[in-house]
Amino acid sequence: MRKKYNIKMTRIILTISFIILFGRLIYAAIGSYSHHKNQQQAQIEQPVTPVSSQDLSEKAP
Repeated sequence: MRKKYNIKMTRIILTISFIILFGRLIYAAIGSYSHHKNQQQAQIEQPVTPVSSQDLSEKAP
């Protein structure tokens, strides 16, 4: 009887741990996807302007 109880408790604990781990994975995936989209949006809104040689000569001492 004691062995069945231990196996049942172990299975319950492992199931709960798996659910928590899976939930954290989903949460991290959603957060990383959101961060990726924000980074792409920032690059689209602020394009890099090329620097001409004339701009460099004006800044030189």
